[in-house]
Amino acid sequence: MKKILKLTIISFFLFGMTIGFSADFRFHGRASNSIYSYEDSESHTRVFQYVHFSLESPQLANMTLNTSFRALTDLNESLDADQRFKAYQLNLAFKKLFNRIDLVLGRQFLHPGTVLGGLDGLFAKFRITNNIYLSAYGGVEAHFHRSFQIYKFDDSFTTGGLVELNNFFNSKVQTFYLQKADQHDIFWQLAGLNFDSGLLPKTRFRFQGHYDLQNERFHRLLITARHQLTRKIALNLSFKNQYPQVYANSFYTIFEIDPYRQYRLGGSYQLTSDYFISAQYQLIQFESENANRVFLTLNSANGSIGLTYETGYAGDQLGVVFDYAYEIMPSLLASMNIDYTRYRTETVFEFENQLVNALRLSYRFQKNWSVDLEYQWLTNRFKDSDSRLLNHLHFSW
Repeated sequence: MKKILKLTIISFFLFGMTIGFSADFRFHGRASNSIYSYEDSESHTRVFQYVHFSLESPQLANMTLNTSFRALTDLNESLDADQRFKAYQLNLAFKKLFNRIDLVLGRQFLHPGTVLGGLDGLFAKFRITNNIYLSAYGGVEAHFHRSFQIYKFDDSFTTGGLVELNNFFNSKVQTFYLQKADQHDIFWQLAGLNFDSGLLPKTRFRFQGHYDLQNERFHRLLITARHQLTRKIALNLSFKNQYPQVYANSFYTIFEIDPYRQYRLGGSYQLTSDYFISAQYQLIQFESENANRVFLTLNSANGSIGLTYETGYAGDQLGVVFDYAYEIMPSLLASMNIDYTRYRTETVFEFENQLVNALRLSYRFQKNWSVDLEYQWLTNRFKDSDSRLLNHLHFSW
């Protein structure tokens, strides 16, 4: 693999050719410098630089150059180039070609009805009618580390499509197909249906059924419904059957495949125009174990505070969740997050006596500058103390 990203050359070359044909450009973006200090067996200080910008040319096919890069320096150890430099986005986008077609060429993030992630390739969206759209894409998966490298077509060729129907009896319908293949065979193949409807009065219904054709099982099955019973009372229920999007010869083999089912039943009551209370029951089923969770929270536009009661294979626990932000002055915002719960859906499901905290201050000065300072600390049965400090300086234009 070449260390220089081929898409960089293609994108800037094509966009550079347009400068002579159009002088009307719009340039906006954001640059950030972040300092991240933490301790494990020793102290670490890492400095990140991010830059995201878009260069638009409305006079030339509504063309836009989109970029998102990151550089990293570790003050305590040396890193190789793949760790230091990342390209999250680098593409040329064309909108409303012939008033019907949108095209994106280069590195991009896609969610074509299901989680795809990064793609180095071409995405096209066609407007068939005002309510019917057809999307198609092809290329290779973006590098797992988002480095300045491109996989070979023989290693990870990705292609798929999506048909979308909008405003169909107050509903939205999507059907899609996605496959990934190497030089030997297809190793990832999904077909699915997404349905989002407000057809029933005061009710929102959502369905997602994504079928794994390789393993002959549902990769994702999601059913949710929310009903506004009265002006102040709302009820909701959901069912979710989820397999992590991991395949045998993937770079994601660092994760274990631990599927789960989750049932939810809840409701909310509007106390005032600014506050409401919500209650929810969850049943989480793993392959051989179960966990029950009950939440009761008080919510407002600024955040929420609540109690949890959890019981299951790892024991019982009364916990607390807190997530709140407060505007000290128009340019200064303080926020705090506390999570003292036990059962999760990550690879390690038992977090006994875990307390997670985060305290953050955000200050905006002048028109384009802002700064954030955040302190995080965590304790659980694996670590007596795990703390880190983050500082961000942002400039937007």
